[in-house]
Amino acid sequence: MVRRLIVMAAVLALGAVFTASVAQADTGNIIEPQSGTATDGWQAADCTIDTPHCSPGTPEQIYRQAGGHPPASFTQYIIQHEVLAPGVVEPIKPPLEARDIKTLRVDLAPGLTVNPEATPEKCPLEKFLHQPAPGVFIPECDPSTETGEEQASVVTNEPNVEFPPGSSNIIANEGTRLPLIPEIFEVPVYNIEPNNGEPALFGFVVGKQEPVFLTTEVSWESDFHESFTIHIPAEAEGTGLQTLISRLVSFGATTGNGTYLSVPTTCFNPEDPATEHLGSTWFRAESFEEPNASFPSGSTPFEAPLALQHEGCDQVPFEPKLKVDAGTTAVDSPSPATVTTEIPFEVPSGGKHELEQSHLRSAKVTLPAGLGLNPSGSNGRVACTDEQFGKGKRIVNNSCPANSKIGTVEIETPPLPAGSLKGDMYIGEQKSSDPASGEEFRTLVEAKSERYGIVVRLIGNVSANPQTGQLTTTFDEQEIGPLAGKLPEGLPQVPLESVKLHFDGDNSVLTSPPTCAKAETTSTMEPWSTPASTKTPVGEFTLSSVPGGGTCPTTLAERKFAPSYTAKSDSSKAGAYSPFRVHIGRPDGQQELKVVNVTLPKGLTGNLSGIPYCSDAALASAAASTGKAEQASPSCSTASQIGGTSTESGTGANPVKLAGNAYLAGPYKGAPLSLAIITPAVSGPFDLGTVVVRVALNVNPETAQINAVSDAIPDVFGGVKLDIRSIDVNVDRSKFMLNPTNCAGQAVTGALSGGGADPANPAVFSSYPVNTPYQATECNKLGFQPKLHTRLYGPTKRAKNPRIRAILEAKEGQANVSRAALTLPHSLFLDQSHIRTVCTRVQLAAQACPQAAVYGHAEAITPLLSNKLKGPVYLVSSSNPLPDLVADLRGQVNIQLHGVISSKHGGLKTVFNAAPDVPVKKFILNMQGGKKSLLVNSTNTCKKKQTAVLNIKGQNGKKVKNNKYKLNISSCGGKKKK
Repeated sequence: MVRRLIVMAAVLALGAVFTASVAQADTGNIIEPQSGTATDGWQAADCTIDTPHCSPGTPEQIYRQAGGHPPASFTQYIIQHEVLAPGVVEPIKPPLEARDIKTLRVDLAPGLTVNPEATPEKCPLEKFLHQPAPGVFIPECDPSTETGEEQASVVTNEPNVEFPPGSSNIIANEGTRLPLIPEIFEVPVYNIEPNNGEPALFGFVVGKQEPVFLTTEVSWESDFHESFTIHIPAEAEGTGLQTLISRLVSFGATTGNGTYLSVPTTCFNPEDPATEHLGSTWFRAESFEEPNASFPSGSTPFEAPLALQHEGCDQVPFEPKLKVDAGTTAVDSPSPATVTTEIPFEVPSGGKHELEQSHLRSAKVTLPAGLGLNPSGSNGRVACTDEQFGKGKRIVNNSCPANSKIGTVEIETPPLPAGSLKGDMYIGEQKSSDPASGEEFRTLVEAKSERYGIVVRLIGNVSANPQTGQLTTTFDEQEIGPLAGKLPEGLPQVPLESVKLHFDGDNSVLTSPPTCAKAETTSTMEPWSTPASTKTPVGEFTLSSVPGGGTCPTTLAERKFAPSYTAKSDSSKAGAYSPFRVHIGRPDGQQELKVVNVTLPKGLTGNLSGIPYCSDAALASAAASTGKAEQASPSCSTASQIGGTSTESGTGANPVKLAGNAYLAGPYKGAPLSLAIITPAVSGPFDLGTVVVRVALNVNPETAQINAVSDAIPDVFGGVKLDIRSIDVNVDRSKFMLNPTNCAGQAVTGALSGGGADPANPAVFSSYPVNTPYQATECNKLGFQPKLHTRLYGPTKRAKNPRIRAILEAKEGQANVSRAALTLPHSLFLDQSHIRTVCTRVQLAAQACPQAAVYGHAEAITPLLSNKLKGPVYLVSSSNPLPDLVADLRGQVNIQLHGVISSKHGGLKTVFNAAPDVPVKKFILNMQGGKKSLLVNSTNTCKKKQTAVLNIKGQNGKKVKNNKYKLNISSCGGKKKK
């Protein structure tokens, strides 16, 4: 992978200053020109040896081992001057020009590290500023705090300046500027205890008179390159010291434990235009005469020569380690996990470091399957926006809301004392609806040290597998804000000993795996040294307990599955409308709830009259919409709504509650009706979309019982492990659910399916039987007064075949019919010679009866449906001596009334033994005459009154027994009646 790094670190850190105006004295007006020689105005390099001095003319002395600790490193500037004679110079050329340096800033290359912790101790500021006499400074710092020396060539017109022993004589001018002879001296540079708010502080004293400090900074808002600034002591009334040449040398090999200096762990080619400036050190300056009010902004940076390519990147060690602690011993529970990445940076006991570990360029960590996002963790939480987080801005404190915090972070880096960098993790704002994108779930990490003035802000992109919920977090420093696209792809080039991410225990955003098998966290760690040679450290843990106790399962199939199930009506009053409520519960540690397959009691049904279906198109629209959009504008009409739902999701004591709606929908998976449960998955800062689960409502054609079979309920949605704890379905539309009129003890029966050995494979789901008693009450208070009307049409003479029409009417609010037996008079025999084609049971079930098996037609009017049911009447094969008479009523639902035909003493009797417990306002049966008639006259039916006998029983047990009805005959008595 080719990645372009920062081209000019100082420029990006402080602004695009190449286009700045140079109205004030700019860097190039102060230092000597750059010519690629030892007289360059600005030089810097890491050296194998500095005797003789490193310079642009000694490339053979440059230290080039990537990740190494150079014996010496120097920065040098030379003020513009004029040589008047051998050994005589004039740094201020008349007329007066702005060449007296006031402030200088040096920006090191990214990855070039100065480690102030390398020395055994730091010099206290009061010891560095020790004054044995007024105006005289002689540091009392321990020699172990020396990190290098300042080699300076200065001129002065102050007669009392004391130079180190061996310095040549100073020309004192009594306040009048004359040509001066420069003095060269060397003073130690000390590692000083820094002031509050700065990462490090170094200093030296010039001529025992002027303490000079190197104040440091880390560009943590951009690429983390290091820099130092020196404020030259001000001249007093034209007298004092003037620097001609300043050469600051750091001793890497002899300072402390040998890790004081580390060069970058990269080997970029300076001949490549894309990487030519990546190893450069930059210099800026302002003068006393014409200071820059906004320094260093607006000052042109000068690049040091000698930016040779580092070598030996393949020798740079990179041995990262990964540790993962689930933070709990229990499966399927909130997981205050800790994930630690370590890159050792120890000093060998017998000597110095030779090479440091490569800096980490990117890290990709995949948590074990099952250690996923916990919906409970979204409770009460909000997101921290990018603007609030402040990445790319040099602000010490972010403004993330307190409720966006999800954990803590600790970072150990060798240049800072242990425990310096600590902070928090936050939920980042959602930028995608694709869980695999890494932009739907984002972790914002901030560790800072106010003591040392450093803030680390990183963004982790969390990719969630849409099917399994397995999480992969990637830290590769994709920049945001004003620096987007300008900084390198990769984490900051800084040495890291460890990064520890710890997730909060309360309402943890993670949930532990479902089994006690060994859980492996895998990773891919990419070094800056050789990006192609990634390492893959693994972290492991094993859980040991299960919520509720018992043996901890080591496989998915071994998990318990004993959900709770209740179903009941608010009122049990027979024949009354009442809301119907279903509750399903699942404890932590058990299998996922996958399928609900239950059958309601006979007679517990719904009033579909006037309710439109939510269309398939609307349901598809809901499934494709965001949760917030669905909440704002539901895809299904309220006219289709029959109730509400509530789902609790997530492990722990505070599952998330999500509200949804239940709608009546059309045919689905062979069922004539369906229930569509739509739940916007919105909680806290997350919008995962909209969950649509359809429930096929099969209607038993003989009993009208409803068998509800759900789709597989997702256990992962939007990349989140749902861990459904409960589902409540409240069918509470006014006058929708109607109770039975039969008060016999019944039950809601069926089975709930669990995830079993694989929640993605229905073939290995487990099953748990459910049986919830159900019994209506006050059935005896219901009346039962049905009416029957019968009429014969056609011929009345003996041996002729009439047709018959029977109409049964019932009063609304009374008990429904349970059994009916109609016996025709002996004047009407069964004409068995007309029983020819008979529909088989298989054909009937498939609605494929032959037309020749049709012997009549029937229709039913019920207040539960907008339209009547109607259909053919078949003779159907049965286990009885004669075929059964079946009215196949079709419409919004299909109902089949089965009648048993018998012939006793030649008479015809039809018994409907098991009528559905549903209200029927009117049932009309029209049997054919002529060649398709099942009746034959045994006498002239007009000779005397013909009477049919009806025995009928209500669902509440009440009976109308031996009730005789006049059999009206249209052809008798003159004019025919229809």
